[in-house]
Amino acid sequence: MGPPEPDNAHAAGESIVKDVVVVGSGGAGLTAATVAARHGLDVLLVEKTAYFGGTTALSGGGIWVPGSSLATQAGIHEEPGMASRYVHEVVGPTLRSDLLEAFLAAAPSMVDFLQTHTAVRFKVQRGFADWHPQASGFSRDGRLLCPLEFDGRALGGHFGLLRPPLAEFNAPGGLMIGLDDMGHAANMSRSFTSFRHMARLALRYGVDRLRYPRGTRLTMGNALAARLLRSALDARVMLWRNAPMESLVYEGGRVTGVVVIREGIAVTVRARRGVVLSSGGFSANAQMRHQHIPFPAHHVSLVPEGNTGDGLNTAMALGGHFDGDNLSNAGWVVVSVLRKADGTLQKFPHLFLDRGKPGCIAVNAQGRRFGNESATNLVEAMHRTGSVPAHLVCDHAFIRRYGLGLVRPGGWGLQRLIAAGYVITAPTLEGLADRIGAPPVDFKAAVERFNAQADFGVDDDFQRGSNPADAFMGDATHQPNACLGPIRKSPFYAVRIFPGDSTTTLGLRVDTRARVLDTQGAVIPGLQAVGLDMNSLWRGRAPGNGANNTLGMTFGFIAAQALAQAQ
Repeated sequence: MGPPEPDNAHAAGESIVKDVVVVGSGGAGLTAATVAARHGLDVLLVEKTAYFGGTTALSGGGIWVPGSSLATQAGIHEEPGMASRYVHEVVGPTLRSDLLEAFLAAAPSMVDFLQTHTAVRFKVQRGFADWHPQASGFSRDGRLLCPLEFDGRALGGHFGLLRPPLAEFNAPGGLMIGLDDMGHAANMSRSFTSFRHMARLALRYGVDRLRYPRGTRLTMGNALAARLLRSALDARVMLWRNAPMESLVYEGGRVTGVVVIREGIAVTVRARRGVVLSSGGFSANAQMRHQHIPFPAHHVSLVPEGNTGDGLNTAMALGGHFDGDNLSNAGWVVVSVLRKADGTLQKFPHLFLDRGKPGCIAVNAQGRRFGNESATNLVEAMHRTGSVPAHLVCDHAFIRRYGLGLVRPGGWGLQRLIAAGYVITAPTLEGLADRIGAPPVDFKAAVERFNAQADFGVDDDFQRGSNPADAFMGDATHQPNACLGPIRKSPFYAVRIFPGDSTTTLGLRVDTRARVLDTQGAVIPGLQAVGLDMNSLWRGRAPGNGANNTLGMTFGFIAAQALAQAQ
């Protein structure tokens, strides 16, 4: 049985007129719809799939916001112009300065608006540095905001409409854990405080499962999506699911609505103020991936199944176009894949739980390291060196402490995943090299060189752990380098990894009010694009954690403000 319909759903085929139609229900779409409704507009949000939340529900949930009032309240103050200088240096000459100015002005206001008028709540996540310390304006702390955990029971009958999180953000059995829980999860066998913390979470989860299909304590991106969904419901946004957009309605030189397929019937929905596209980019469109993504035959996308470029294609049919060349066309993620007995694939994003911790390396087909495993963007190194696919390698001590991919800390699931072929193991380094297809001599030499550097605490090859942004990927309790540890304790393990994405960045050219522009630079009246349908301001080189979520929500806020001011 699928999720229940929202209480405010209309019958298919009914004539509908709204002020605003929003296409897509990720963070960008839900923000645009909620803010527009809070300004008194009558809003319909249509979602192609069975669930609301989009890519946001699968994300870490953070947003990158320089100069927020929350940071100021925490005693963190930014000098004027710091963030602008930083982004200009990070992105380079293709940066749209007009959009950056609009973003920097609106992002703190977006946070304040949501905190004041909706169920969305953030906190400053301390200790997270920006990703590019070489750039002036770099900040070691204060720009990452994370959503507070959320009780899914507050969604009432709509809890079943929320897209479930990635399994990576769950403990064994399905218990969701957040950033603040991860230290406890790793130390529960060594600390009574950590054990008690995790036991309390497990107890609540067990009680939840007596009444609900999953735990109701929501964290990270699932908490953010849930808070936004609750906010849309509170603002009386009309929500339709299983309602893909078929086309835009273009009359009299402007977009006047959309045609939506609902219960098998084409429904025309008129929009008095405008249509906001936030349909999630094109990661799930195989043809577009082959056109715009490197190594498409090996690429693995994590995004929802509905992100097939609908918003992009309908806008381009009316003269919209991509906003020039990006530095990369997606937000890259290292991914491993388990093929289950029924033929389905389980995808694991190697974000921060394993590859950056001390005692794990990535090697290519030649058995050699090719990049800094603790860097946020290891996929860039995979692409640049042709290390596709590659393998993560560790020893028994590592896998017991940190896990590896789908293997959880403590070795949970190890034997099952070895039997399934997901984990490759051997008692010697030479044996493991044979099993992953690498030259044994070169592979063993690479591991021994890494071990010597780990003992000394300095990675001469790729400077792992020297970048402040690497610290989050490592283990602060490990010295002298939080990111370097030896690989010596037999048996040894490997997992095959691929380049993947959690978001595309290539999108439509818009102006500072998120209005779609045609090839001549003129506004297409009545049409806006936000989220992954808008070309990324970062042009594929994000400044820090949460930078993609914040663009969607900020320009969703900007779009809604513009619609509220339109006559």
